[in-house]
Amino acid sequence: MILLIYTVIGLGLTWAMYAVYMHVATRAAEGRPAAPLYASFPALAEVRGKALVYCFSPQCGPCRPMSKEVDSLAATGAPVFKLDISTHRELSRELGIRAIPTLILIQDGVIGRMVLGVKTASFMSRLLQP
Repeated sequence: MILLIYTVIGLGLTWAMYAVYMHVATRAAEGRPAAPLYASFPALAEVRGKALVYCFSPQCGPCRPMSKEVDSLAATGAPVFKLDISTHRELSRELGIRAIPTLILIQDGVIGRMVLGVKTASFMSRLLQP
């Protein structure tokens, strides 16, 4: 019984430490220039205001439904770019992508925010609002 309690506490602490690490890691990218993305997305350099870069992998299970949400948002004309990290490994390392799916909010040429996890098109459109 005591072993079960220690296991549950250990798993809880591990999860909490991982959540804190991911929060700190995504915050570290904020304020960096978005210039490394311009080689892959030349149109991103011309966007004034906000844009989203969706980081995904075709093998990622949670990315599949979110890719449909991203496509529906892009169909409305929103400035959304898709970055397949399996083909852009070096770029994803340079940007500090630690997990997928990840959204990178670009504001006036710098990384404004990184958001981890599956999100809806309405959430993404709220991120793009001024």
